[in-house]
Amino acid sequence: MSEILTALSPWSEIDASKIVGLSPRLEDLNGKTIGMFSDFMDSATYMLKAVEAEILKRYPNAKFSYLQYKTETTRILDDEEFYPGYKEWIKGVDAVVAFYGAVPSSSLFLGYNAAYMEKDGKPTVMGVMPRTYSTAVRGCKAIGVPYLRTFSYVSPADIWGHQEKQEVVDAMAPIVAEVTNQVIEGLTKPLSDEEKNPPKVNQSYATDTYSGTAREIRDKFYSLGFTNGAPVEIPTEEAVKEMLTGTDLDPETVIGYIPPKMGKATVKAIAINAVMAGCLPTYLPVLIAAVKGALDKKIYLEGWTCSQSTWGPMLTISGKIVSDIGLNTGTNALSPYYKANATIGRAFGYIMMNIGGLRPGIEDLSEAGHENRLGIAIGDSYDENPWGPLHTLYGEDEDASAVTMFWPQEHRTISGRTTADFLTGMCEINPYGWDPGAAFIFTPKCAQMFANEGWTREKILDYVVEYARHPASQVDISWLVNNNHPPKSVDIPVNMNHSTRIFWTNEHMLALVAGGHAGAMMTVFAGGGDHGGPSCTKIELPKNWDMLVEKYKTVRPEYIDY
Repeated sequence: MSEILTALSPWSEIDASKIVGLSPRLEDLNGKTIGMFSDFMDSATYMLKAVEAEILKRYPNAKFSYLQYKTETTRILDDEEFYPGYKEWIKGVDAVVAFYGAVPSSSLFLGYNAAYMEKDGKPTVMGVMPRTYSTAVRGCKAIGVPYLRTFSYVSPADIWGHQEKQEVVDAMAPIVAEVTNQVIEGLTKPLSDEEKNPPKVNQSYATDTYSGTAREIRDKFYSLGFTNGAPVEIPTEEAVKEMLTGTDLDPETVIGYIPPKMGKATVKAIAINAVMAGCLPTYLPVLIAAVKGALDKKIYLEGWTCSQSTWGPMLTISGKIVSDIGLNTGTNALSPYYKANATIGRAFGYIMMNIGGLRPGIEDLSEAGHENRLGIAIGDSYDENPWGPLHTLYGEDEDASAVTMFWPQEHRTISGRTTADFLTGMCEINPYGWDPGAAFIFTPKCAQMFANEGWTREKILDYVVEYARHPASQVDISWLVNNNHPPKSVDIPVNMNHSTRIFWTNEHMLALVAGGHAGAMMTVFAGGGDHGGPSCTKIELPKNWDMLVEKYKTVRPEYIDY
């Protein structure tokens, strides 16, 4: 007979104290100043202009005040430069119309920002595209306005950031009357009791326990979306207690709030997800640092987790902790043969799912997805990196240990016999993205070859920035211009026969050392960059670290001889 177990929930609570009802609606729009708020795409402003013209047919005395937030993945309240102007604008309007959420990540932020406007006492209505509706609504809920009035509409033409003003107005013409009806209804229809006083949030999924056999609990967790269906360790009270020996922090310490749910990332919640992934307690400090790094201001986390593009999180662990926890940095360094390599990334993926509330097709609207969507963990070889541990690139002491967070897209290898061969291959990389980055992983022999010729890590990255180029005709310049994504430190070419940089800066690049000794090779994880990062976070070890390392040092594979 199978043993009956009781499992703790990996799901997280939210801060329900921030939830509010809607502001009173207007009686009508005559004589009122309507705030017209658009996200980073200029198309949104053009759409709002079409709605303004239609409103004026019905309310000739209505007035309008426009505000565009040209940053794609930042909350207005976090933008110290923009926020004062926003506060002046919001004081001068009677209500707000927010448009238009063409892509999932920007829709989430449109929801965040529209919710702030509602919380500022202005009746607000938000219009988004149908395919991004779920992320926009999630943004409103995350800020504490679960019933913000939101509608979706289908345009007869694909309005996605490339169109000029007249093209957008023409595309809006067949639907502008219906869209305006929904705007007016959202601003004037009296509130329901539920909209005035939202019911208490059901947080039972975060507090419930689940009893049954291991198989029954695994099946239940999968049916609730807590796992991806692969077998997991059962997070019993005993197993979680053992995991918590990996930190000196109180289990209820809040490391942060992970979007898009803004789930409360307590140490205990992180530990529960670590148990499920099969981690050892010695991995817990790594995961706590990874959560901090993912929430770093250098990282616009929602821009990756909720994007329609295809990113996969990469956790690079550097410093002496690499050998302490048995992370493989030699032959097969990128393969998940070893427990640390296999489970740390998996645990981070579960943290994003269960604490962050990330679900496929709802918040995660990646068109193609990514084979590493739930995370990979790799190590920077402490003894064989001629430039010092990766974290020294970001100002941390060499004796420290750290986690560097990066979200690449593409995976390729480069081989060669000389540094010139490798630099040529590095400069031929042309990843998708508007401000791309890359993680260059040198095998020890490759790194030593560069170091012997006087190449520092910084010099290599600067070289790639300067000489990785492509024809201007290959750049989607209309997208950059119409969507307020001007290149950093690079002028947009005026002649399409000219070349321009592929990598705008080295801000989104990193270089580390891992792999075997068969020869000089390089692996490149390219992409990333667009939404910030990488971030580097120091790992804080508990006082009992040496004891933990000794306790778990035998958890290593000893392959059979056959």
